[in-house]
Amino acid sequence: MTQVDVSLTDYALTVECAWFACRMARLRTAKSSFRLVLWPFTLIVMGITALSGVHIAAALQFSRPIAVYINRVALAVFLAYIVVVLFIRRDFLVAILGYLPALIFVGEAFLLAHLRNKKPAFLVGFLGVCVMLFAAATQQAKLGIDPRYFDHNALYHFLQAIALFMVFLAARETVNPGETIN
Repeated sequence: MTQVDVSLTDYALTVECAWFACRMARLRTAKSSFRLVLWPFTLIVMGITALSGVHIAAALQFSRPIAVYINRVALAVFLAYIVVVLFIRRDFLVAILGYLPALIFVGEAFLLAHLRNKKPAFLVGFLGVCVMLFAAATQQAKLGIDPRYFDHNALYHFLQAIALFMVFLAARETVNPGETIN
């Protein structure tokens, strides 16, 4: 203890190391807890998106009573999907299988609406759904541009962004045909 500067810096290093150890322990716990909550929530939100797609497709294709019936069936399927996500399986394939029927239904609705009305926006929506299907296939096949800088998940997100914009262009046509939404 004769060298105060050495003793103080030694204690400072001890405090710093203890702080780092606590932070790492918290980070590991927080990261694990965060994933345990956030990932199922993300999958459920994807299910809500699929449910919304069914509502859009049903409104485009069917009379109100039939659309209401389809929406009720879709809600029951969504509730079963939540049970699967929370208690059985939580991988991304579950999400894809959960939204695939809704996506095909939306794509079919856009295509039929285009054939009926000859509106290019509905064709754009159909093509957007096709891009979504392609994006999901590339993600599951783990196809990316670069494994370090732009992996299969980043490519999936990029393609989804393009596809969602295309679907938005079609969906705004369903609100008030011919009117532009800002």
